[in-house]
Amino acid sequence: MATTATTATPRKALSVDSQALHRMRSFPMEGGEATNNVVSLEAYLRESLPVELGRVAEEVIGQMAGEGRLAGIEVLYHLAEEPVQVELPRRPFEQVVELLVAASAQAMQGVAGKPHVLRVIIEAADAFGDYGPRLRLQDTGEAVPAATLEAVAERVEKLGAKLTVKTRPSGGNIFVVEMPPEELASW
Repeated sequence: MATTATTATPRKALSVDSQALHRMRSFPMEGGEATNNVVSLEAYLRESLPVELGRVAEEVIGQMAGEGRLAGIEVLYHLAEEPVQVELPRRPFEQVVELLVAASAQAMQGVAGKPHVLRVIIEAADAFGDYGPRLRLQDTGEAVPAATLEAVAERVEKLGAKLTVKTRPSGGNIFVVEMPPEELASW
């Protein structure tokens, strides 16, 4: 029976090479079963490998911008120097990012005469384990409705993370999604 310690290290070493995957999909194979297996493996790896917070945030926001959902909003990224990876399910985290960005975009639509700016900040965990990695979103909009915040908070809690929301008196919201800190190895 495998333990967490024996399976976590090999999983972290795996990566999905999209170009190699595309080449494998283009091989002519009978019945397409091998291609289906490759696609299934890709989906499994995307869900089970550690999530790189900055990359996922950029992908989700890029898709939303491409769909025209962030028209008139300037997005500024402030990413940690090193990639910040967290062991959590990718799809639910993507949904949290999308809900928060959509709430920010809607809050900014209600404000006229100010630039609409969304800052996406990724912070690494504290080296001493006092706090985990953080996704921070700051906008220049009006307060977000309580019902929206409750829906997002519920999804954040399912990830084992914590949501903190502050509305600045001068306008704008600060959303912080703090992931659980990694357990430190004892010396």
